[in-house]
Amino acid sequence: MKIESDILNRINNIQWFVNCGKSIEYDVHLNISYIDSWKKAEKHYKKLSWENFTLDANNDLAAFLRNKYSREYSNWNSIAAEGRSFINNELVPKLNVVKEQNELDQDFIGNVSGDILGAIMEHTYKNCKNRPTFFLELLRIYEGGNFPCGWEGGKPPKGNLVVF
Repeated sequence: MKIESDILNRINNIQWFVNCGKSIEYDVHLNISYIDSWKKAEKHYKKLSWENFTLDANNDLAAFLRNKYSREYSNWNSIAAEGRSFINNELVPKLNVVKEQNELDQDFIGNVSGDILGAIMEHTYKNCKNRPTFFLELLRIYEGGNFPCGWEGGKPPKGNLVVF
């Protein structure tokens, strides 16, 4: 099992953060609250609650695969390593420019990198019926030029994804 080029091409073609501060309509299954500045985005992505939320989403996929698709799950570590290599080589240099331009911290790089790795993993396991797809939802928002950076309220379908 390998990462398909179509997901890597989607990520490489993103115009990163060109619509931050603008409210865009997305075809996602999440409620969205928009914010209007990098400072507000930084407050949200630094919250422990957001870190825990995304960690839970990642763990949901791993547990789902381990329990229902154990043969496919056995490839998890090699797929994750391949995804991290792609992110470090292709994405992090672009993110560093945004980080410096907006005086953001290293957590910004970690948050976006983690979201994108999650989307790569969800896409790679697309043949596993009914798998979680939270990070693919976030990928749609990145593709639209916005930054999903936090969560307010209860777990989906309750609560709102915070987007800059």
